[in-house]
Amino acid sequence: MQARADRTRRLILQAAAERFEARGYVGTHLSDIVRGRGISKGALYFHFPSKEALATAILEEQLGLVPSLADELRDRRRSAIQVLVDLSLRTTEMLRDDVAIRAGTRLACEFDRIGTPAPPLLPTWTDAVEDLLTEAREQGDLLPDVEVRSVAEVIVATVGVAGRKPSRPVEGWTVDHNRRIRAMWRHMFPGLVTPVCAAKLTPGLAPPGPPL
Repeated sequence: MQARADRTRRLILQAAAERFEARGYVGTHLSDIVRGRGISKGALYFHFPSKEALATAILEEQLGLVPSLADELRDRRRSAIQVLVDLSLRTTEMLRDDVAIRAGTRLACEFDRIGTPAPPLLPTWTDAVEDLLTEAREQGDLLPDVEVRSVAEVIVATVGVAGRKPSRPVEGWTVDHNRRIRAMWRHMFPGLVTPVCAAKLTPGLAPPGPPL
């Protein structure tokens, strides 16, 4: 019985993520989520009494994504900056491939439209990036005038945009997520890390090419 309830809850969250990602919080209606999914309105309201509760659940599921991924990568790398580069690439891939994560980032940007206080998704992700930058400073890899919080906010904002999928093809906008992130690092490194640190980092940065 519990397994069936869990499957129904996951099905509702997946359907809701697809609608929130495509239409945003205001443009999504509960009737749209259940339509054609084999989900009854009774089942929907049993698990989620309101659209606010549904949006909050999606945000809560993504809350620990970046911090937990950073911890996983720390076990494999000594350099905090290398962990940060790997983290940005992995997060971008997950945003590209997982509609629930994309829905979470869109809802996080629309938090003021959700009636109840929304889980602090983007601030939590930014805290994790700031922690890595602080570690990099302690390791002697950051340049002295770097403002870690400001840089952390720029990285989270850039990764969030780079990992999103346009709803339809956009002329002049190529969907090559990793290339964008590597290009970001190529342009950021001269003002962020020491030359010795930059020379040791992998994967290789994007080669010169057409504007992104």
